[in-house]
Amino acid sequence: MAQLEPLILALQGKGMMAGLLSEGPEQRQPQQVRLGGYVLAAAFERGAPPSLADGAFAPTGSAAGPPPPSGGLVLATAPDEFIVAGTAVTITFAPSVPGKRAGILSAEEGRLVAGRFENIRWLNGDETHQGRHVRLDPGRFSMQRVRLYLY
Repeated sequence: MAQLEPLILALQGKGMMAGLLSEGPEQRQPQQVRLGGYVLAAAFERGAPPSLADGAFAPTGSAAGPPPPSGGLVLATAPDEFIVAGTAVTITFAPSVPGKRAGILSAEEGRLVAGRFENIRWLNGDETHQGRHVRLDPGRFSMQRVRLYLY
């Protein structure tokens, strides 16, 4: 959150941010928010806690812990550009304009340094489902800058 603080303060009160948080395990429909001329649909991953295959185990006689958290924050930083930060959430974008579709022009994982986005790596089609969604992996916090186009 410390990385996001300058950007959050700059966008505060301008209607350019949206928080994404599941209402609970019973929520099955994606959460929808309107932001920057788009309708974002956020689906939350409800994975189980780490398994033995991940190097974790529950001691004998104890129950596994709760599932890892899921949620995030989306910030509209420019026309057709968003910074998405969080964990275990998948976001699709639909334009508010009827008859149009949105695609992902570019997606990059990175971090904010002194309020500016710094690229760590570019994401390819396998990681954006061929330009259809943004996915933040469960079990770790990550941040992506996404640029969209309409067709």
